[in-house]
Amino acid sequence: MKFKKVAAALLAAVMISSSAAGCGSKIDANAAAATLDGKEIPMGVANFIAQYQAVQMDSYFLSYYGEDMWSSDSGEGTTMTESVKEDVMENLQVLYLLDAHASDYDVALTDEEKEAITQAAAKFLEDNTQEALDTMGATQETVEEMLRLNTIQSKMHAAITEQIDTKVTAKESAQKTFSYVRFEKKDESDTSADDEESENTGTDDADTDSEPVEAKDSKEEAEEFLDEALKDMDKAVQAGGYTVLSCSFGAGDLKEEDNTTTLDVAVLEAADKLKNKEVADSVIETDDAYFVIHMDDTNDKEAAKTKKESILSKRRTEKYDEVLESYKKDCEWKVNESEWKKVNFDELYTVKTPETDQTTNDTTADDQTGTDDSTADNQTGTDDGTAGDQTGADDSTADGETGADDSHTGSSTADDGTEGSTADDQTGDSAADDQTGADDNSDDSAADGETGADDGGADGESGTDDTSAED
Repeated sequence: MKFKKVAAALLAAVMISSSAAGCGSKIDANAAAATLDGKEIPMGVANFIAQYQAVQMDSYFLSYYGEDMWSSDSGEGTTMTESVKEDVMENLQVLYLLDAHASDYDVALTDEEKEAITQAAAKFLEDNTQEALDTMGATQETVEEMLRLNTIQSKMHAAITEQIDTKVTAKESAQKTFSYVRFEKKDESDTSADDEESENTGTDDADTDSEPVEAKDSKEEAEEFLDEALKDMDKAVQAGGYTVLSCSFGAGDLKEEDNTTTLDVAVLEAADKLKNKEVADSVIETDDAYFVIHMDDTNDKEAAKTKKESILSKRRTEKYDEVLESYKKDCEWKVNESEWKKVNFDELYTVKTPETDQTTNDTTADDQTGTDDSTADNQTGTDDGTAGDQTGADDSTADGETGADDSHTGSSTADDGTEGSTADDQTGDSAADDQTGADDNSDDSAADGETGADDGGADGESGTDDTSAED
């Protein structure tokens, strides 16, 4: 798997669980990690973003992979270290490209945003042990730079995606919604269904006088259910204890290549022929199941609203990706491999949550030093169009905080994970699904706190959790 999770929201209380001989001592913060059109990207910033990503990776995956996690296979033929570093570098390119082109959209930081960033960075340094800060390469300048880039990225996403055509016709968004009961086809080699049927019918294996009851074929069961459903679907469902699911679809979904639902087109085509409140008079068969379907609404207005938003989200994704690709095409980006190879994640990080430290002051959680409503959600990434986690700049309004949360860090072992104070921050061209790196999608709604140039703004905080670190 590809990891795309560099943090936008600062986890204020970070510590290391092994001795910090440290990455920091090996890195020349003033050296160039890469160059963009001749401008040097400092190793200090690049290393801090990479190490901050490692904090979250350790928090989420250390208990699963163990202390050798960074040398583990990422699932793509590379180690987790290599995968994360690749994605961080891709993210850096996008962040600095957006920064370089900010004037194209009259994007700039306000004095209030600059002050919030300065305070957030100072708070981060105050709340961490010097050992952790040294290992991460965290200084006032490097932390401020990451937060500045996050904020610029979010505001750029909002500005770029404002240029889309927001007109969606009724024909484009029209949706029909139907409900269905699915009967999985049984694997002939699987006897578990027969065993279950025997249990349900009270067959006792010890009773040699009893004749075993043969389990029904899926199609036979579906047909028997249909007979009752044609009389009254609700009663048939209740009597059989079946699970009813629903699906909304539009005219475009009837084409295999354009189908956005999870169901086969054959099922949608059958549903498309039904009138309101009508049950299909035959069982619909696909490769792996049988379906009995009922048309709920041939003009589902709520589903149409959702479809409209999906269409707009897709347009935002396409617009953002189009602009980014044009920037990449016209730039000269070169990674300084000799410096970048020095970055590693040998020192393991842990973050202590409020539940494990009673000294946390609960009143500080509401104190935000974050950006106001004119600032997008301070990610270093946007995530758009991806299933489940969608991100996007939400009309330039910030959900992110640069302020304090209530976690408190102390001594812990490498297995101590992160809970409440960790963020779903992601990185990449459009980070998604808890991954680090570039994702090609963007969305119109604020999302899971990502960092990096995700294709949408984010719910990531550009501030610090109000926590303190102990050695």
